[in-house]
Amino acid sequence: MSNKTIKVTLVKSLIGRLANHKACAYGLGLRKIRQTVEVQDTPENRGMINRINYLVKCEG
Repeated sequence: MSNKTIKVTLVKSLIGRLANHKACAYGLGLRKIRQTVEVQDTPENRGMINRINYLVKCEG
């Protein structure tokens, strides 16, 4: 398995969001707006990104 990564940037606030959507953001390591993190390209991380796709911007 290759070590591919995805850059994920939080572009909207987490205030007033569902608890499980906040948990997905924290699970990806996103704390502040415009914070960018690199995460492993795994099905688990893709699922979290897909769940909060309206809050984040991704780059392959």
